[in-house]
Amino acid sequence: MTASRDPLYFTSAAPPGASPRALARPRPRLSPAEHIVLAQRFSARNGAPGKQDGDAPPPHGYRLGRRTRMTVDVYTFDDTAHRVTVSARTVGGEWTVRTDQGQREASIRVPAGGRAGVNFTILAGSSVPRRIDRRLAFRAMADDHAEAPATVALIHRG
Repeated sequence: MTASRDPLYFTSAAPPGASPRALARPRPRLSPAEHIVLAQRFSARNGAPGKQDGDAPPPHGYRLGRRTRMTVDVYTFDDTAHRVTVSARTVGGEWTVRTDQGQREASIRVPAGGRAGVNFTILAGSSVPRRIDRRLAFRAMADDHAEAPATVALIHRG
């Protein structure tokens, strides 16, 4: 297998050690939302220094400036394409998250077994304290109106 820089997600038909009896039972079909995975992607310059081994002191999140661009990648592991609406949950304080068009959410088409990205800009207000981690979460709504699992990352004003 050749691996790329993109995240790899492995799936299996059954959990390890599952009994043959458990495998014989019909499994319910997953909804389109259960086939969707979100991943936040920041520039390497936003990575906090010294955090490679996990032993560094706080803050632990991505180090952002007053204006930071990033992407939310939307993967679908379904055999059909889906329209997915991606939006940021409120960060709190004076943080603002908007799409490149200035909207709170964006609707995109994700090809079957593929990936599509939504660009966002994160703005830190002048009173946002430095070096305090906050949770940045994005959610996605599939075309059947079911919500996919959210993606959460820590961020702070550097």
